[in-house]
Amino acid sequence: IVSSVELYYKKMENLIEYKNGAKISMNPTIENELISARGKNYGIELSFKRTSKKLETWLNYTWSRSLKQTSGNFPEEKINNNIYYPSNYDKPHELNAFLMYHINRRWRFSANFVYASGRSTTLPEMKYQIDGNWAIQYSDRNKYRLPSYNRLDLSISINESIRIKKKWKGNWTISVINVYGRNNAYSIFYQTENPTIQNDLRSSGLYKLYIIGQPIPTITYNFIF
Repeated sequence: IVSSVELYYKKMENLIEYKNGAKISMNPTIENELISARGKNYGIELSFKRTSKKLETWLNYTWSRSLKQTSGNFPEEKINNNIYYPSNYDKPHELNAFLMYHINRRWRFSANFVYASGRSTTLPEMKYQIDGNWAIQYSDRNKYRLPSYNRLDLSISINESIRIKKKWKGNWTISVINVYGRNNAYSIFYQTENPTIQNDLRSSGLYKLYIIGQPIPTITYNFIF
């Protein structure tokens, strides 16, 4: 068994953030909506690997934090009151597990499992009316998280020939990505809508955007000459 442990800590300056209430869409002076911030990243990474004649396995786990902080003087320049908050890349837990089993000299089976904490996000917490118009009050910056991400991929490969002196060597790989068809949310967005019986007479709602929501089979051919 081969194992390793790594620790890291990094401070950053002159990072870019959007002001509170920044107007981004179709804004010709988007630079006026930006403010400076600083940040810090730190964490620990654990790795384990074991190799035998037929079986190869490795496991990697990372606990990490990615935080930002502003130092503005005006309300629109103070994100979360100038207290450290999670950046968009903050994912405290990440786990990768890989297994490859050599059935014989031509056939091999592999499995790969991935888990990660959900990305931090900002969500609406309250809505109210002002002069007959609905207004939305959002949470502190990146106060919430998307659901955790996890996926299992399986594959089986076969070599066409094990003749060492053959000039052309190829192999086929048949795999299935996201075997159990998990709906991993890529983002969550807020959208106004017309009240209907189908949506329980709601005038607004939250929706999740999925990238891979079902098993995806693939066939790959690789060759060396």
